[in-house]
Amino acid sequence: MIGTFLLAAVLTVSDEGLTAAEGVSRTERTDKVRVACIGDSITWGYAMTNRVAECYPAQLQRLLGPGYDVRNFGDPGAGVYSQPKANPSGWTEHTWRSGANGAAAYAFEPDIVVSNLGINDSGSYLYEFTYDEKGRPKTEPGLFRREYEELLRAFGKGGKLPRIIMWTRLGPIGKSHPAKGSPNPFVMERDLRAVAEAVGAEQLDMYTPLLPYAETPDFAADGVHPEGGAQRVIAEITAKRILRKFCDITPAND
Repeated sequence: MIGTFLLAAVLTVSDEGLTAAEGVSRTERTDKVRVACIGDSITWGYAMTNRVAECYPAQLQRLLGPGYDVRNFGDPGAGVYSQPKANPSGWTEHTWRSGANGAAAYAFEPDIVVSNLGINDSGSYLYEFTYDEKGRPKTEPGLFRREYEELLRAFGKGGKLPRIIMWTRLGPIGKSHPAKGSPNPFVMERDLRAVAEAVGAEQLDMYTPLLPYAETPDFAADGVHPEGGAQRVIAEITAKRILRKFCDITPAND
């Protein structure tokens, strides 16, 4: 984990908050490095008292400083599938691409994309390996992998993708979450890694560094949403990875 003091020694730390995601176009951008944080309610900052200032993208902005334009395109309840299936509880995620923040993120034309997508897809993902009475898969096998790859490739311009940083080990869950009974409720890790390899994305393990926080006040009572110090950890690990190409800093995760 990297502290603010170390990053501040490399770049000037900015106290500016996030700007609004909506209505952003490439022509409005300056020479700053544009960072799009895409994802679900974890990226958005669900359950946080002051999510606008303390969600991980906001903290990432302060860590990286004025040379970067970091924006939060998190969408609570969003996932990868374009046509998700209802999970056993009856809840269904919606696709990130069809939401307003999805459209805004593509219009932003980022230089760097950081994605934590996948957690909300865990229920629908199981349908790829569940069969109907005729022995047919309920969802086309490999669909999650293909649709996630398409989602990321849509950021490409002129045949070139931005730098992509993906969570390929998703954040942990606390004992209060109904899926805790499974050894690994986010079972698509193999496919997350395959997507990252297909698009040349850098992989982040967010399970390991966040696990110590899962049963503390730094996680929401629902056992799945990082708050306070846990969001800080996400921001620090992400900043460290972004800066690895520009500074002599050992990556947080490999």
